[in-house]
Amino acid sequence: MQCADGGMTRRRVSRVQVGRGLRHMYGTLAEAIKPRPLLRVSEWADAHRVLSTKASALAGRWRTDRTPYLRAIMDDLSAISPVQRVVVKFGAQLGKTEVGLNWIGYVMAHAPGPMLVVVPTLEVRKRWKGQRLDPLLSETPVLRDLLGSRRTRDAAHSEDMIDFPGGVLVLGGANSPASLASMPIRYVLCDEVDRFPWEVGQEGDPLGLIDERTKAFVRRKVLLVSTPTVAGASRIEAEYEASDQREYHVPCPHCGEYQVLRWQHDDGRFGLSVLPVGNRAVYVCAECGAHIEEHHKTQMLARGKWVPKYPGRPVHGYTLSGLYSPLGMGFDWGQIWAQWESAQGDTSKLKRFYNTTLGEVWREQGESLESVSLLSMRREFPAALQPLARTAFVDVQKDRLEMTVVDWTAGEEAWVHDHVILPGDTASDAVWQDLADEVEGLGLDALGVDVGFNATQVHAFVAQRRWAYATKGMAGMQRAIVEDARTRAQRLRKRRKGGTVVYPIGVDNAKALIFARIKQSIERADMGGPGCIHWPLKDTFDEEYFLQVASEKLVTRYRGTRPVQEWVQVRPRNEALDCLVGNLAVLRLAVDLPARAERAAKGEVVWRDPSKPASAASPAQPAQPVPRRIRGRV
Repeated sequence: MQCADGGMTRRRVSRVQVGRGLRHMYGTLAEAIKPRPLLRVSEWADAHRVLSTKASALAGRWRTDRTPYLRAIMDDLSAISPVQRVVVKFGAQLGKTEVGLNWIGYVMAHAPGPMLVVVPTLEVRKRWKGQRLDPLLSETPVLRDLLGSRRTRDAAHSEDMIDFPGGVLVLGGANSPASLASMPIRYVLCDEVDRFPWEVGQEGDPLGLIDERTKAFVRRKVLLVSTPTVAGASRIEAEYEASDQREYHVPCPHCGEYQVLRWQHDDGRFGLSVLPVGNRAVYVCAECGAHIEEHHKTQMLARGKWVPKYPGRPVHGYTLSGLYSPLGMGFDWGQIWAQWESAQGDTSKLKRFYNTTLGEVWREQGESLESVSLLSMRREFPAALQPLARTAFVDVQKDRLEMTVVDWTAGEEAWVHDHVILPGDTASDAVWQDLADEVEGLGLDALGVDVGFNATQVHAFVAQRRWAYATKGMAGMQRAIVEDARTRAQRLRKRRKGGTVVYPIGVDNAKALIFARIKQSIERADMGGPGCIHWPLKDTFDEEYFLQVASEKLVTRYRGTRPVQEWVQVRPRNEALDCLVGNLAVLRLAVDLPARAERAAKGEVVWRDPSKPASAASPAQPAQPVPRRIRGRV
């Protein structure tokens, strides 16, 4: 009886356990096969992302509402979105890199798969990982728990790969073929693509290699992010042009009309204006002309919307300028206007302003010039002109030396003093003695001589004059006009020890700057100002001279798929242009012009024309440039 009862009891217990086990098994199976929730990247970021003090000024919980223009971009990267390629052409400090980091976290935690992150170089990769990726993994709890303590330690010491459940994150450099080859990839993030090389070893275009790696996945996604660079050579600009070209439209708080915030309206008016009362910057509505205050920006951004120019294109492209920068991030309108004002007359600053602040490509000004318009620029120099410095540059040809002498005032405003041609065989000593006689008494601060021809004679000439520099023009739009101060100091020490020293000049960048300044001079007419170039009413500066100044133009050529900007000669003679370029370079090599301007403002005489009496060169009676004799015209 008891045994029977006991047996019955044991059977009843066994059935209960079986039932519980079945319910647990079916529940686990149901949980395993249940589809993932329809979660977007922006929703994941709002729920889980934590910003670190290492990488953000707004540390703490991520809030997409702070930068509402990023929501649509992140949602295009979500697993539920059919978009496969997203292009982001933004100015600096607008959150474009955070989009990529939020996407990385989303992939690791919600939609795992193989992912590749590519930055311009392997050197940048190390810095990007330490400043961007590691804080994401360590500060965001869901990612820290996902990787676990051991995996987190491993990740912190891995240069190129991080394992996570269901996927792997590979970190590569666009300059390394090995980091772009091998395994198939579903997700790709390319950061600062305009800094990518156009060719990687023998493998070709890195973006082409990256696209090849994603072909195995039907639902692949590629995100391209960058500030733009130069028109005709900007990858992100070309990618954006091939997209549906979305712009962020915001409503005017006064008239309600939706519009794109632009630096300049279609009619040429500036978008920003500085009010005389309070000296504060406001945005001028393109529709009603009302002044939009900076504090209106938060409401405008919240109500904004992306509008594509070509809605049918499969690639989604987004562009945004610093005018949209939210309060507390990047620069406010007053700072943007101050940047613009400080960049006037300085092409390198203007280029940086357009690229990083406005998020626009830089278009080289004055890519070609007309000699007739230059000839009409000659005028009498003001009687009160008092230069801060005088330089000269000599172009060496087989049968002549050509030298241009330039006086300089504040802001590198150039007053071309003379252009001298000395005929003679430059392999002999006679013409070099003529040059020595010519420069004597000019009061030069610096003289540059090109070593492209008869270098032995050039070195012998400059070795006897500590203020003379042997120079060599170097091609390449990315090369600086002159080297940094540290490298120049090293060359100077070598020269003092008796060594032969040649100073390289970035001629392509210098020509772009000279052409831009000439165009500026034409536009400003008689007003002049920093960066302007002036020529006197002298027979020396005839039609032939200005034909040489306008003898080159900047063109974009393609080597395979790679656009390359090059200067090409449209006339056989370009000595006058080369001499202007050389004068700008030797000024920057030898003269601290801003320091001299400060001294002159205090009443000091910082440069005196040696052909004039000392009293005549005082600030009250400035010296006049003395016309010099032309010894020949070839």
